[in-house]
Amino acid sequence: MNKGVQYLQDLWQTFLAKNNDTSLKQRLIRGAAGTFSLRLVATGLNFLTGILLARLLGVSGFGVYTYAFTWTQLLTIGATLGLDKLIVREVAIYKTKSAWGLMRGLIHWTNWVALAMSVALVLGAIGVAWSLNMPANSEQFIVFCVAMLLIPIETLRNIRLGAMRGLHKIVMGLVPEWIIAPLLLLVLTGSAYLLLDGSLTPTLVALIKVFAATVTLVIGVKLLHQILPSAAKETPPEYQAKQWLYSALPFMFIGSMFMIKSRSDILMLGALQSAEAVGIYFAVSRGAQLLDFIPNAANAVLEPNIASLYTEGKIEQIQRIMIKSSRTVFLTSLPIIIGLIGFGYWYLSLFGKEFTQGNTALIILCVGQLTNITAGSVGLLLNMTGNERYTLISRGGSTILNVVLNALLIPRWGLEGAAIATASSTILLNLENTIWARKKLGIHCTAFGKLI
Repeated sequence: MNKGVQYLQDLWQTFLAKNNDTSLKQRLIRGAAGTFSLRLVATGLNFLTGILLARLLGVSGFGVYTYAFTWTQLLTIGATLGLDKLIVREVAIYKTKSAWGLMRGLIHWTNWVALAMSVALVLGAIGVAWSLNMPANSEQFIVFCVAMLLIPIETLRNIRLGAMRGLHKIVMGLVPEWIIAPLLLLVLTGSAYLLLDGSLTPTLVALIKVFAATVTLVIGVKLLHQILPSAAKETPPEYQAKQWLYSALPFMFIGSMFMIKSRSDILMLGALQSAEAVGIYFAVSRGAQLLDFIPNAANAVLEPNIASLYTEGKIEQIQRIMIKSSRTVFLTSLPIIIGLIGFGYWYLSLFGKEFTQGNTALIILCVGQLTNITAGSVGLLLNMTGNERYTLISRGGSTILNVVLNALLIPRWGLEGAAIATASSTILLNLENTIWARKKLGIHCTAFGKLI
């Protein structure tokens, strides 16, 4: 009798395990399909916007606009303090454990801390720009100040998006930033150009960008309120501020290293070369970033699921998911890489004839992106399993290499020097992260699985 009962219990547990695996697989497939489709549309919108702005503002005006908002992207990382990444992991864990008070407390706490930090950074950045004797009436200074207004907006948007990812509402969370914001910028910029008879300036475009971001923040906040579980809304908030801040700091440094590494080429080109070089290189890097939309779509789905699976101790399931994801991303991205290398000149000519000077730099960046895609979502794996300090070590080393190489190579080779610096540091980063994942987790994330 006891054996029969035990057999039925074992059979039931096996059924539940299979059912959970199927449910997870379906969730991953739906999420990946949704984010991929969304990212495809967003990439198209951003691509069209980049071409439009480059042609309407010219190489120099486009360079001034790009340079200012590159600083915005860099400073937003500092304002966010890594809380956007922390909230993805912790909300997913709190949902698994039904810790609704902690979930509510975390969302409230991260918003207020990030807002206060972002306002302080805005004031500090404008003050530094003023102290460097940048003429107050110059277009470069005015565009810079307008771009700084985006920091609090972007910071709160990132926090909100992190919470929605943690709740597995990935596609819904991405719509405001990926679709509505670029669509608004595209439509409003085109309308302003027609209404003003072609007298479009970088300052006006910067104001339009800030307005579009504000609209999408309001939409995003309403969406988060709608999908937040009722229990999380009704349960009194609980706070673990010291623990949250301690856990968030590695994410902040990782994010800072990522942004410095990914933007130091543009910033150093602006400092060592000219606004024209910045405008051309932006078009080049935008082409290489076309390869990001596939892994980014996969990462948006993987983040909360990896955190939940690791909490449940399902290492083997994580291994299978990571390898399948890496292979899918690699095979899907390979034709794009080949197309950019073979037809890069025609791609750059869409921005204008002057931009074709960056063709060689585009090929170099594509080689670096190939190694990034082959390695898989290894950095994300480390971050979502509590091993973010190892990602920080890898990021730190690759960022230092990137800055040093940019300083050495840009004065000598210009655009190509910046591209070599970025590609070299990307290769180092992925090699280090792959070693850490194998050593600390025993997980192989590359597109070649356990073959390497």
